[in-house]
Amino acid sequence: MSTSYQLHKIGDSLSLKDKAYATIKEAILSLKLRPGTPLVETQLAEEMGISKTPVRAALEELEREGFVTRILFKGTYVTEVTVKDLVEIFQLRAVLEGLAARLATPLFSPQELDQIARNLTASEAALAEGNLVRCSKLGKSLHDAIIDKADNRRLALIIRNLDDHVQRFRMLSDQIGGRLNKSVKEHRRVLEALRRRDPDGAEQAMRGHLHSVLQD
Repeated sequence: MSTSYQLHKIGDSLSLKDKAYATIKEAILSLKLRPGTPLVETQLAEEMGISKTPVRAALEELEREGFVTRILFKGTYVTEVTVKDLVEIFQLRAVLEGLAARLATPLFSPQELDQIARNLTASEAALAEGNLVRCSKLGKSLHDAIIDKADNRRLALIIRNLDDHVQRFRMLSDQIGGRLNKSVKEHRRVLEALRRRDPDGAEQAMRGHLHSVLQD
């Protein structure tokens, strides 16, 4: 008997294909569907309460985005996260998010920096409680705040196009012992540079953080 994918049934507010796409993608990004998991159209359709046609269309779109891999005569699987993928993505992220931190440094208000500080404090509390998902989400809010504040639409677009793929690795790496402890400390160093209004320091702290994630 096959293992349940644990997907919820979907409603009618969007097209069935769009809803199937969003549901399956969320399961991939949250690691409910882990890398290498076989994706059987019949079972996916049954769990979501729809026909196979929108499921097939959703899988085709996810394949184009690189989240799903079809192997001839074997089937469809959640795409593995390879070392080469991670190296390429994090090399780009280090440069791009470092630039975003540099651009954002003079633009943050004291109140906005205080909110970032509160989020980091909450992430530390979540880590102490063992709530790794909440800790990771709160840590990501620092990255999001910097990308938004950099006020460079094209830069933000490029970074966010990579973000879904980064999210899978973030979820995987956060389950490695000690990674979140390191990230929390590295995020603090980024915030300290932002508070000093130090663009060079903010860029270097962000680059150092992302290189550290890759090395782990």
